[in-house]
Amino acid sequence: MVSSLSGARRCAVISLCALLAAPLTAWAGAGTLTTVVTPLSPAVTYSSPATPGVPALDTYVGYTVSVANVSGNTINNVRFTGTARATDTDEQVSFSSVDGRSCSASGAAIECAIGQLKAGQAVPVFALFFKAPVRDTVSPLPDGSDQILFDGITYYAEGTGGPNSVPQNSTTVWTAGAVTLGTFNPTLVKSAVQRSGGKLFTGSGGVSSSADPFATTVTVPAGASFTTAEISESPDSVGCGNNFSACFRSDITIPGSFSPYLTILLRQDASTILKGTKIESVLIEYSGSTGTQLIGLCANATTPRSDGIPCIAGRVYYKSSRTPGWTPALDGDFEWTLLNLGNGSYKVF
Repeated sequence: MVSSLSGARRCAVISLCALLAAPLTAWAGAGTLTTVVTPLSPAVTYSSPATPGVPALDTYVGYTVSVANVSGNTINNVRFTGTARATDTDEQVSFSSVDGRSCSASGAAIECAIGQLKAGQAVPVFALFFKAPVRDTVSPLPDGSDQILFDGITYYAEGTGGPNSVPQNSTTVWTAGAVTLGTFNPTLVKSAVQRSGGKLFTGSGGVSSSADPFATTVTVPAGASFTTAEISESPDSVGCGNNFSACFRSDITIPGSFSPYLTILLRQDASTILKGTKIESVLIEYSGSTGTQLIGLCANATTPRSDGIPCIAGRVYYKSSRTPGWTPALDGDFEWTLLNLGNGSYKVF
């Protein structure tokens, strides 16, 4: 009797375990999903609003998104969601665009329908872009502590509301690396660049001044893919020559190739131009994938060289108010417009 009763008990236990195992089987059937969200750049310059005579500087924080089914089961109803925010809650972050997928957004919240993923299938990597905020001027955080945070949940299978599902089986919580806001230097600008292209500049709207005597503006054309951009300016007194009291270098880093071309505008402030210097006597040295060489004039104002070496499409000396494009801020300045298919470093001397 005891033995028989023990067997019955064992059967009861086995039956109970089988009942408990039934929903676990359904949960396991949902599969295993991974979500990896990676910033395109660890730091981005604040955006700045337009002011009288100075255009707005729009900078962007970008992320690549990878979602994959790493299980042996098909997963249905996959849905990626996330929200970006600044650690300074007085700053406004807004969604800008998505590259490679159709998504909907409200403010800084994003949702992307992915659908079904078969066993071992991964979604083609896509990219999300948010406009970087204007820095809080009332109660700003200390330099280097203001960041963009981006996190969210990828839902799948029955989400959190199905009869055979539990939250931990049907959601994947993800967090992207933090992106530091602010380069805190008018001679250093960093941003993600959307496929639609963009314009970045140093200084006050790309205009030089006695306090910031060299300025760079780069126009990136719309292209086949997104990228990142950095402009870094620095003094370079080596071999400065007889044209300027101070010489400068602009290092432009924008991965990729560009069609029709990058447009680079360099400006040197009148306060550093030595008396009697003619703009035609100024030399521009380029360092890039083709080596280091002095550059010459383009065949015309809209045709770059085809060998990767930049050329000068235009030169302007803002001698007086009669010069086209003159403004009081540009009075006496030198300006060069360069065309190039790639990026690199430019020294003016």
